[in-house]
This record gives sequence, C-alpha cells and structure tokens, in this order.
Amino acid sequence: MVFEKMLTMQGMMFFFVIIGFIVRKRRIVGTTGRLNMVDLCLYVLLPFNIFHAFLVQPHHDVWGPVVITILLSVLYNVISVASAFLLYKKTDEEKKKPLRYGTIVSNGGFLGNPVIESIYGTSGLLYAAVFMLPVRVVMWSVGVSCFLPGQKKNVLKKVITHPCIVAIYLGLIVMVLPVAWPDFFPNGVEGLSSANTPVSMMLIGMMLAEMDPRGLVDRTMVWYTAVRLIFIPAVVFGVTAPMTLDPVLRGITVIMAGMPAPVTTALLSSKYHGDERYATGMIFLSTLSSLVTLPLWCLLLG
Repeated sequence: MVFEKMLTMQGMMFFFVIIGFIVRKRRIVGTTGRLNMVDLCLYVLLPFNIFHAFLVQPHHDVWGPVVITILLSVLYNVISVASAFLLYKKTDEEKKKPLRYGTIVSNGGFLGNPVIESIYGTSGLLYAAVFMLPVRVVMWSVGVSCFLPGQKKNVLKKVITHPCIVAIYLGLIVMVLPVAWPDFFPNGVEGLSSANTPVSMMLIGMMLAEMDPRGLVDRTMVWYTAVRLIFIPAVVFGVTAPMTLDPVLRGITVIMAGMPAPVTTALLSSKYHGDERYATGMIFLSTLSSLVTLPLWCLLLG
C-alpha cells in the first residue's frame, strides 16, 4: 500500500514533466514564457503553497509532540546543512549551487506529506506539516544563500523579504490567531497552492526539452543522489536510534530526510544563474532512485 502510494505520486510527477516537455517542444510556451512561469512559481504559487500549510489549527493535546517534531526537524536541518557544505568542496562552482541547495532541502513538502499520510494517517500528516516549518525557514534562508555567493551584504535583505519567507511570517500569525475565515479565503489559498506542483513539474519538463541529454548524469550526481537518499536519512536514523521517541515521530523524521531533490532546485538555478541543466538532472535521477530507497526505509522502520 505504501509503495503503491509512492508510485502514484512519482507517476503523477513524471506525467506533469512529460506534458511540460511536449508543451515546450511544440513551442506552445517559448523561452520568455518559461522564464515568466518560473517567476510565477517563485513569487505566487510557492508562497501560497507554504501559507496553506499554516491554515491547520492543531489541538491543544498535540502541542507536546509538535514541539518534539520541531526539535527533530532542527536536528535534520543541522545534519543536512553540514553535509551540504562539507561534501562538495571540490565541485565546480556553478554545480555546487544546486548540489548544496538540493542537499539542504528535500521534496518533503509535495512527496513527503502524502507518503506520511498513507503510513501514519491524518495525525502523521499534521506532524509532517509541522516538521516542514523549520525546513521552510532554512530553505528560504540558508538554501537561497547557496545561489548568492559573494553577496553576503544583500543576502539577508533578499531572504527576509522573499515572498516565501513572508508567507511563513503571515502563516505563523494566522496559525495562532483563532479566526474563522470566510470559506472563499481558505478555498482560494488551497486552489493556488494545488497549482504549484503541476506548474513546477511542467517547468522541469520544459527545461528538459531545452537541453541536450547527453552526459547529463555524472559521478558527482550519482554521489549526490546517494547522499540525499541514503546518507542523510541513515545519519538521522542512527542519531535518533538511542532516543526515547514515539515511533511515529521518528519514522516521519527519517522518511522526510530521505526524500529526493525538490523542484525548487531547478527553479532557483534558473532564477539565480546556477547550473539549471544539472539541477534538472539531479531532480530526475534522485526522484527515480527514490522509488527504491523510500520503500526500503519504510521497511527498516517497521
């Protein structure tokens, strides 16, 4: 059942990629249009996708596990950030940008939530959403800074005013306010949020249509895939093993740590002059490989 759920999600992602590939090959969307769609994702759809996660109002009896989940997420972020800055020192500078970002950030937001829900139910989904809160903060601070080397004076300003970080500020306010929103508001936010995945994956297909696939995968990319899908979750698994934790919270932490590269790796590479072609290959290879590694982690967790 878990494997079927993951296979469905992966299949849907690749379906959107194929549609985007065809759209670009048939020139329904040109280069300028594709670049405009990148901005649409980064400045509109992604912020609403992040904000949507905060519209859940947790019950008072789950605040204890929620705090533990946040601490586990912080632990994961420390491991992923340390790995990102230690493992690619000799790599080409343009490739280093997506490699570091893709190591810090995983595709837990899209792929992780449905997988967690299929294993642990609705309560697991709540903790998965909470787990992603520190990840989002790191994603749009330390993660984005990977694409802005040599601009340290401007990085802080760019990061704290980025629409995705602003969405976190507003989301935290909404989460703690006991406000009964009119139906059009959460429904509208959900509609924009749900558009993020298909548009983002179609953009990946468009990027693939623009590049020469020869030599796309190299040894460094294979090494990255092993780090993202095996090394980081293995470290998390080992560090949490001696801890007295709820098996659900530990399972969520390990599974979210073992997700493939996020779509934003390619979007940010396109926006901030990273190696867009290489980033697209990272997403493709790690997502395909996760069809094998994620079920194995689920089996290991019992």
